Amino acid sequence: MKKDQLSTLIAVGFFAGTFVIAFTSNDSDTAALRVLAYLAIGCLLSILCIFWDRIISKEEDKSHAHLDTVLHDAKKFSDEYGDVYLMADKLKNKRKVRGEDSISGSPA
Repeated sequence: MKKDQLSTLIAVGFFAGTFVIAFTSNDSDTAALRVLAYLAIGCLLSILCIFWDRIISKEEDKSHAHLDTVLHDAKKFSDEYGDVYLMADKLKNKRKVRGEDSISGSPA
């Protein structure tokens, strides 16, 4: 089940259960205590259900390690995807040396 469908299903079940519990009790004090207990347990179970995959999987995905190293090093990124971004950094440094504004290209 997709994440957005799971959240919607949990929300609908949560509110439907709240109204069923509130309106099936004859005593208002009992109904209030049932609703509060249901809300507390429901919130806990909903959070547990939504984030179950993050709670269970403690290992980080190894497939992102290469991408992270490439994204944090301009030289590696340029080797992998071309010299476009390295050239942009060089042009920015040249503009700083010459004292030009990087947006308009005119002297600052």
